[in-house]
Amino acid sequence: MRRVLAVSITAFLIVSTGCAGLSHTSTNVATTTGINSASINSVSGLSLSLSLDAMTYQPGQTITITLDEINTLPTTNSVNSADNWPFAGLSDGPCGTLNYSFGVAIYQGYDTAGDISSLTPLSLNDPAARYPCPMMLSRISTYQFQPSGDTAAVFQLGSVTPALTEKMTAAIQPAGYWTGSPTAGLTNFASGIYTVAAGDEWGAMVILHFTVTQ
Repeated sequence: MRRVLAVSITAFLIVSTGCAGLSHTSTNVATTTGINSASINSVSGLSLSLSLDAMTYQPGQTITITLDEINTLPTTNSVNSADNWPFAGLSDGPCGTLNYSFGVAIYQGYDTAGDISSLTPLSLNDPAARYPCPMMLSRISTYQFQPSGDTAAVFQLGSVTPALTEKMTAAIQPAGYWTGSPTAGLTNFASGIYTVAAGDEWGAMVILHFTVTQ
């Protein structure tokens, strides 16, 4: 069952989102899978996909962002954990990346893969809130994916039995971002262009853009 978290290799992809006057290029073979979604090959037969539920939103509107790590092979696929994240700041909600092998970040403006490492993502979670986080494993060694799907058994270092089996898909639904210090407030996404960047721990990255307009 996919978790929806309301906020709550190197291979790069920049995908057109229908914004007039913007040019887009790709530096690796990738597939556009929907109105505002794309996937890219990762390591050892895995594919990382990122999708948004629209290309254009209004201020205050919730944006559903979905990530999925899929085994494209017709056989069981055991992939060692790598901790080779393509950039900092990735999460799947207020508890970080949890036990997933991927995460996402949002940036204000139109950014490309070459920009991301030098940018600070928008804060999608209330910094003063206390969130009930589920069990998070330490020392994950292996993700063992079932054939042709996104279900994976997660192993810890030194264990021959999985600690858990999980669907490697997650979604966040931000309506804005948090600003201010020491007291933070929620700010709606203002009119403009935004960048959504997803990455996995094997170094794959996929980028989409969306527009907020009155």
